[in-house]
Amino acid sequence: MTATAMAPAAVDRLEDKPAGYHAYHATRPNLLRRLGFGQNSRTAYDKAIDLAGSTAEIAYLARRRDQLG
Repeated sequence: MTATAMAPAAVDRLEDKPAGYHAYHATRPNLLRRLGFGQNSRTAYDKAIDLAGSTAEIAYLARRRDQLG
């Protein structure tokens, strides 16, 4: 398994520690998107949007999510 394929699993192992930290939840969908996991990425973007701390972050994350098609 390549390092790129292992990245989602490595990030997912951290989930319990930064559960309320929005930057973690903003990182995960970007990683999933880059690896081609569109539906998983969309769900992760939704979670990140729920935890975002500002309207600018919400707009950015929503725009990225909407680019998934």
